Amino acid sequence: MKLEELQNIISKKISDAITVESINVYDYTAQHENHATFDGNFHLSMTLVSPDFEGMSLIERHQLVYKAVDEYMHVEIHALTMKTLTPQEYKNTQQ
Repeated sequence: MKLEELQNIISKKISDAITVESINVYDYTAQHENHATFDGNFHLSMTLVSPDFEGMSLIERHQLVYKAVDEYMHVEIHALTMKTLTPQEYKNTQQ
């Protein structure tokens, strides 16, 4: 699977599960290509802003995202790091 296709699938799966104000998925696979355990799957980082995160713990937020993309974890995606923010939290990081 190509990166752009996977990014679109991830965005759609997450958008189907929660209200998304902003989502950005970045590829950092190249940083791991020379590792002995590199298996060819993607290493991704995501910044996700959603009002649905209000009142949720960090673990609950991540569980919600992992549930949405579960079928792609450990197949196409080897690693996924996340910043899961409410709109206000995101606004605060931009100041």
